Amino acid sequence: MSNITAALYAPDHLSVNLQHFAYNVQQHPRFSWWNHSSFSDASQAAYQLVIFKRLQDRDHQTYLYDSGWVHSAQNSAITAADLADSLHPGDLYYWQVRIKDNLGHTSDFSQPAKFICADPALPVQQGIWRQSQPKSGEELAHIGNVVFLRSPQLTIDTNDVDTAVVVAFARGNEPIFAQSFDLYVNGHCLGVGSARQQEHDHGTDRTAVYYNVYDATDYLENGINTIAALATSSSDRRAFWCQLIVYKHDGTKEVVTTADPSWRALDGSSAFGDFGVKIRSQYFGMVSENIDMRYYPQNWASKTFDDHDWPAAWRNPQPMIADDEVLVPYRSENTERIEVHDANKRIVTFSPQNRLIDLGKEIIGGLTVDLASDTDQRVTVLMGEQLEDNGHVRHDMACGPDYVENWTLVKGENHFTTLQMKNFRYVELLGFEGDLHLDAINGWAMQQRFPDNEGNFQSDSDLLNREYELSKYTIKATNQDVFVDSQARERRPYEGDLLVNANTSYTVSANYSLARHSLDYLIDNPTWPEDYKLFAIEMAWLDFLYTGDDTLLKTRYTALQYKLNRGKSAESFDGASQSFKGSLKNSKGVDNFDEKVGLVTNDGLVDWPISERDGFVEGTYNTPFNAIFYGAYSTMAKIAKVLHHDDDAAHYQDRAATIKKNLIDKLYDDETGRFFDSLNADQTINRHTSHHASAYALCYGVYTDQAMADRLSQFVANNGQFVGSIYFIYFMLKGLFESGHAADAITLLTDPNDQKDHKSFAAILDSLKATIAPEAWSNHYKPNLTLSHPWGATPGLTIVQGIAGIMPIEPGFSTFRIKVRAGNLTHLNLTTPSVKGLITVHYQQDAGNQTLEVAIPMNAKAQVELPAQAHQVAVQDQFGKDWTTAVQHDDQTLTIPAGSYRITYQQGTVGK
Repeated sequence: MSNITAALYAPDHLSVNLQHFAYNVQQHPRFSWWNHSSFSDASQAAYQLVIFKRLQDRDHQTYLYDSGWVHSAQNSAITAADLADSLHPGDLYYWQVRIKDNLGHTSDFSQPAKFICADPALPVQQGIWRQSQPKSGEELAHIGNVVFLRSPQLTIDTNDVDTAVVVAFARGNEPIFAQSFDLYVNGHCLGVGSARQQEHDHGTDRTAVYYNVYDATDYLENGINTIAALATSSSDRRAFWCQLIVYKHDGTKEVVTTADPSWRALDGSSAFGDFGVKIRSQYFGMVSENIDMRYYPQNWASKTFDDHDWPAAWRNPQPMIADDEVLVPYRSENTERIEVHDANKRIVTFSPQNRLIDLGKEIIGGLTVDLASDTDQRVTVLMGEQLEDNGHVRHDMACGPDYVENWTLVKGENHFTTLQMKNFRYVELLGFEGDLHLDAINGWAMQQRFPDNEGNFQSDSDLLNREYELSKYTIKATNQDVFVDSQARERRPYEGDLLVNANTSYTVSANYSLARHSLDYLIDNPTWPEDYKLFAIEMAWLDFLYTGDDTLLKTRYTALQYKLNRGKSAESFDGASQSFKGSLKNSKGVDNFDEKVGLVTNDGLVDWPISERDGFVEGTYNTPFNAIFYGAYSTMAKIAKVLHHDDDAAHYQDRAATIKKNLIDKLYDDETGRFFDSLNADQTINRHTSHHASAYALCYGVYTDQAMADRLSQFVANNGQFVGSIYFIYFMLKGLFESGHAADAITLLTDPNDQKDHKSFAAILDSLKATIAPEAWSNHYKPNLTLSHPWGATPGLTIVQGIAGIMPIEPGFSTFRIKVRAGNLTHLNLTTPSVKGLITVHYQQDAGNQTLEVAIPMNAKAQVELPAQAHQVAVQDQFGKDWTTAVQHDDQTLTIPAGSYRITYQQGTVGK
């Protein structure tokens, strides 16, 4: 450790409004960065933030804005004083930051990062599509669900170009709940678009239509260039619009092309074999991709492709933005196309003309294909998430869609990509004659950028390691334009799903923007379970803790208050009614707190499907719903206090205390140590004691002391067997960890029984063979399950927040907790991101000797909670300096400053 040379490094990981390349900036951007120092107890004492318009301005220090040295320890969600007047809509800016530390050192400037100010006056009127023309020869009718689009040849002198961006969005695919185009520059795919629209934008009657901005700088070539798009649509609003904008070194900008009838457009009906048949779930129908290489224009996106015989594009006369819509920039990272090459990919040969490709992991997206064929031939293609017992693909997926398509190949090379968003791991070819190489067919995944090095975990439990990887890959694979339940069936955001999605994302990725965007969407568009609406409050608070940015709390405070009014009204919906006439728009609602009883009425989801509710008996006043309400009121009191709404804070805290007291007084059974399920309107007790009633109470801290928590935990732990659905275990495990029963939680997670239909992650991995978290434990518990449902990714967040006990205490990780609760684990190595930087924990126990090595990012401090039995505690930094007496001790809690430290202690008994 002592051979390390101390240094203060340049800041990195720059973001604006939580994005690495923000284009939604208005007058008050929020700047964040990571600081790095190898000195112990280093912190930022001051920063200097500079902004300039072109990269060359940096060399001459021609700054548009220079903050000077600002004495501040903050490096998250920073606002720049007096900046607003210097920013203009549609303009490009660079920024850099450097810092001084508390030890007298000054860092170099960071590498520059870009942002663009949103332009509310984009000249969008109509978009383009293909012309309606009669078919010729053996073509299919031109029905226009798929279109190839190409710009004219664009002559660009790259010596003049500082930055080039493509601004793009499309309409017409809204009924499919999916992004609708792949965008290319000179054959390189820039990404996917455009992001899903947001109804009831910020509580209004408007719909926010999102546009995306893609950085094309690195893909322009000196001379001729071409923009291209492959797009799909399912309504008469079908239209695509884009602009290529070049920001020049001389400070000017030029619109090089706008999508208009000077572009070329080829109807893709024949190329995709689209004669109107859809692949359907209960919720949507997307185009079948029966690729016909006789009509598919190979290399169509390259700049050298000859499109002279393509018709001119048709301008759809319908306005792309209606009177009740508003065009706004997307607020998270763009979805990208990633060609997937998994190490576990393999080919299984059933017969010479029947082969199966196992991609190694399930993906969400399509395929990129480069097949050599010795002859013209037709191939049947089956895809799916699961295999049948005989090893063939289950193409009629449990969740509804039937992935059966046909490819017509030509003699020679067959290179193409598919467009529609599918969920699959397996691809089976029937009737293909010829050699099938391992890289001939690859996944063409759709996902936001995801640095794999931001989160890692290893321990002496191989099963737990695999569960972490399952959870991490789940977030990586499912982070498209908004977090949803599953892209395979419903494609809808849900608050309960987001509770798991976002918490897991926080622990494996420093991309906070998608969780915030998804929450913002759900605040405006709540789903039907009444308890789910309350989770928006919990997630808003967690967003603040994890990012240190109070923007969402301030702008959504009133909307969050509405979530607490869950009384039954004309707007209520039980999720099953076929005659529902209300609206799921966020509205003020009806207060459901009963002053006489001291509890709330109504009920929530509890668990799903209903068969997983452990026999829960619903009444008028229900324990799970009231426990969640106690948590929601307690959290809302914290939000109100931060925003200085002191009267609200007192009211919410009083409600929380009243609900907790009455839950315990009226529904806790002291004889059994369990909660009853519910009270009826006459206050008679439904004496059934489902695990769910006690688990929700334990999760939200509805107990008076440790003895009561111990009794509840004994019941909730259920002798090491999970109860309820894979979604519900989030509440089980969180309650067990936070009540001091980590060993029981780890026992549940590491149950080695991998037999089919057993409720364990061993069975999910070995029997169900899931690579993304599934919707249910197996098909037995939910016959229409998906194997791509992030609400099952609880192990990832539980390992970080539970086993390692890493949680922010103060907003933005200024202070955070480390509380290793290893149970029967003997060692673990963990890396997890924070808005301050990466946090690492290495834990080792050996016959009562405990070693805990921690790395605390600069500008943060950790409260390291040791077990109650810990003694002979010693602390050293990475240079071997003793910090035992220097660090603050509070009982068994050590306050550790930034740096790398080794903490050793003795522990007589390895406990909770």
